[in-house]
Amino acid sequence: MKKTLCLLSLIFITTVLFAQNVHSLDSVCESLASHPNTTGDFIQIKTIQTNGRKLKSTGKFIISPDGILWSTEKPVFSSLILTNTAVVQTAANGKKTVLSGKDNQIFKNISGTLTSVLSGNVTELKKNFNCDFEIDQSSKWTINLEPKDSSIASVMKTLVLSGTYAEFAVLDSLVMSEASGNTISYEFTNQKYPKELSEDEKQIFVIE
Repeated sequence: MKKTLCLLSLIFITTVLFAQNVHSLDSVCESLASHPNTTGDFIQIKTIQTNGRKLKSTGKFIISPDGILWSTEKPVFSSLILTNTAVVQTAANGKKTVLSGKDNQIFKNISGTLTSVLSGNVTELKKNFNCDFEIDQSSKWTINLEPKDSSIASVMKTLVLSGTYAEFAVLDSLVMSEASGNTISYEFTNQKYPKELSEDEKQIFVIE
């Protein structure tokens, strides 16, 4: 009986330690980065600190080595394209604004941060943030990020990513607390991981 209890205890302890050791910050980020492209739907809720008002929008996103696309479909159309060199904003009336990132250190830091966060680049995360990683026994993980760089901290206070880890890590939500006191939360659904984007999708990130 004692041998049985000892064996069961050993199995339990080993299982807990295995989960804690295997599913680390590095392993989650490595798994997130293993997908060359990620597409899906998002729900964005921005909460205004001054009056508690919540602004909801929905749309689709693309994360790829060439850049990131946020295409808002409701309540009104708009899009945001983020590449290594530029930010392109398109309003509901079709007006397009292109902002160059050349020689703009703040732009480079924020652009690099968003790209590394959404692609799971652990090196950039540790470079720009103090990272606190947690995972429970059901493999639900959370990464709390606090900016080290003052230019990033001037825009955001904290960034919290959360998701699950079954066969691979999945990013389910992201919450950014802005320096202004407002918060922006994203819920991601219907994620797909195509090896290559379509030709139309590739053209999105060609900035002329």
